[in-house]
Amino acid sequence: MDSESKRRQFLGALAAGTVSLTAGCTDALNEIRSSETESDDGSPGDGSSDGNRDVPNIDGGAVVFVYDDGPMSDYELAFPVHQEFDIPASTGIVTEWMDREDFNGGNWMGESELTELADAGWEIMAHTTGHNALGEFELVEDVDPGDTRIYPEKRNHGFHQIYDLEITDGENSVRRTITASSTDETGPYIEFEEEIGESFAAGETVERYPEDLMNQFLGDCKEQLESMDFSVDTLLAPYDIVDEWALEFATDHYDGIANVNPGSMLNPKDEFDPFDTNRNFFIEYTTTENTKAQLANVERQEAIAIIGAHTFKETVTESKLRDVLEWVDDSDLEPVTFRDAIRATADGSE
Repeated sequence: MDSESKRRQFLGALAAGTVSLTAGCTDALNEIRSSETESDDGSPGDGSSDGNRDVPNIDGGAVVFVYDDGPMSDYELAFPVHQEFDIPASTGIVTEWMDREDFNGGNWMGESELTELADAGWEIMAHTTGHNALGEFELVEDVDPGDTRIYPEKRNHGFHQIYDLEITDGENSVRRTITASSTDETGPYIEFEEEIGESFAAGETVERYPEDLMNQFLGDCKEQLESMDFSVDTLLAPYDIVDEWALEFATDHYDGIANVNPGSMLNPKDEFDPFDTNRNFFIEYTTTENTKAQLANVERQEAIAIIGAHTFKETVTESKLRDVLEWVDDSDLEPVTFRDAIRATADGSE
């Protein structure tokens, strides 16, 4: 079944009530946060867990805040401002970065911070195990059998020099281990420890992570977060890179991806597809005035806005966060998590 068919089958089943929001989860998920849904005597609890909350009403439109990477600034900067307005958010977590200090220029949230966020209504999302780019990249130079270097259109896979890549033209495939990556006079390249051993034509060949690594990056991230008793249903794709290769695997593990199409925040409510979403940054690369104008357009259309930020960046300040959240608080848009936006549209609340 292709990824488009899988998306449509999932949406139809979810709307019909035959698939839970945690599609693709293991049976162990039934026990996650059981203390929140069941009392000591075995009777139903107060319904405070994710699966039993009322489906939000987004008749007037909605806004979803999705933060990237899991830096400590999500907790120290963004969280207090969101608490002022009682506005939830979703945060994408790179599990290999959790609890690390002085790494990649900063400190990163651990289980205790994430627990406090989740208890306040935030959604914990997967962002892969190591911030791994999930898509394919076309080769822009021919490859000879004796070559150890390839030239893809982007070298995102070269940022992790411990993994294997698959080079394939659809007929022939080879798997090689990355040893280096940089840029030379030809362009960005990835270097391997062995010769390629086959000829491949530029424009007809792609490099990508093999199937086992795709499932590792996606599945292990989810399992690691769920082992901490977080309910993890959705994915934030690293580098805003989502293509058919990424969707083929992500649809097996998650119920939606928040940033399939970067550059726009507008998602029409009546055709909302959690695997074909639009997300835009609301502080970086823009102005507060422009963000408010786009949100006003979403409000007029009673649509769903998905907006994001890297809170560790200097441009993301408390005052800019508060300015946008105050506008949202005064608007008719309902602030929801990405998970709840999926639930609300699948439930037909619009």
